[in-house]
Amino acid sequence: MSDAIAEKTNAAFQTAKLTSYWLELAGLPEAVEYSRLIHLDQELDPKMILHSKDMCFLNPVIHEIRYGSINAFIERSGCRNILDIACGYSPRGLLFARKGYHYVGADLPVVAEQLCEVVRELHLEGLEYVGADATNYDSLKAAFDRMSGPVCIVVEGLGMYLSAHEAETVRRIITCLLSEREGSCYVTTDPGNGYLFHAVITSLYPPNQTMMRFGQLFEMYNWASDGGITYETAKRPIEDDIEMYRRMGMTVEMVPLLPEGTRLRAFDRLPEEAVQALSKAMTKPLLLTGSAAGVVSVKTEKDEVPFSLESKKTDGMLQIKVSGRLDSLSAPELMRCFESSRNEIDRVVIDLSDTSFVSSAGERVFYQIRKALGEDNRLILKGQSGEVAQEIETDDIIRHLD
Repeated sequence: MSDAIAEKTNAAFQTAKLTSYWLELAGLPEAVEYSRLIHLDQELDPKMILHSKDMCFLNPVIHEIRYGSINAFIERSGCRNILDIACGYSPRGLLFARKGYHYVGADLPVVAEQLCEVVRELHLEGLEYVGADATNYDSLKAAFDRMSGPVCIVVEGLGMYLSAHEAETVRRIITCLLSEREGSCYVTTDPGNGYLFHAVITSLYPPNQTMMRFGQLFEMYNWASDGGITYETAKRPIEDDIEMYRRMGMTVEMVPLLPEGTRLRAFDRLPEEAVQALSKAMTKPLLLTGSAAGVVSVKTEKDEVPFSLESKKTDGMLQIKVSGRLDSLSAPELMRCFESSRNEIDRVVIDLSDTSFVSSAGERVFYQIRKALGEDNRLILKGQSGEVAQEIETDDIIRHLD
């Protein structure tokens, strides 16, 4: 059943449907089948996609490269378990479960609940979806522990939706999980995303169109995610990402996206000179892989105040006290609290003194409440201190949405 508030709070999940659509356009058999299973043809009108003509040309190439490079690494890794963080509607689970792998896709509950219905229809052992937040250790740990033996942790395309603080939290959680299971490994395309976009665009368009197409690409994703793009991974050189992972305790290296001589389905629709340029670009080290040894600790939910909301209405003012983590799992509850009183109040005060973490999903709710109230200073945040104050001060989600 659709949860309109959860969808509104976590609007970035809509871009995951586009990812599935791009892979379908690329002609991947599992993507074509998956699109039918999730009824994508009934939900997505390609004519409504911003810059539709060029996006439907560019993105199947980009996403086939990204998807295929990660799949090739998984098979080389020797791991028979896969934890796909922020898996979205990727057909990867369908592909690998049929090969005998144990695949756990972790994403927002609004995504996972829909995909669990697909799993029931397929009767396919080894394919699971669970609700989780990438910044929430306990939720990812629960997904990780559904598998026994070494796990290949996958992140594909999440980085562009994370603030700097969230990205650091995700890196630490992944390093911690890797350190808990010997032989586990990690693979992501995120540090090289901007370079991949640039390589594809420069291979397919003349130089005088490069910046325009690059801008259109980010504009389209920002439109599809309702302002969810942070540009965080586009701001840093790959070397900075490598150093950040190493500081967390992970052993990392960059490897070529695709082995030399790899032939993609997308190549069949491209001029030969474009194929040669792309093939050369894909042999550059743009895929980050890693492993971890030793013990890496993170703050878990057991160390924090459990999430809760307390609210009261007085003289047209709604007062809400938030305790615990305000992330993509809990942010819809704050939005529901506001919506249930919307017609009775014109001011909101949110007390964050017992809030331990605020993700971009929480900041999005602040923005939506402020926008719904319609006037400045009708939403007051108070009591934030320490890490929470720094998150709200340094992260640009709310300013970016204005």
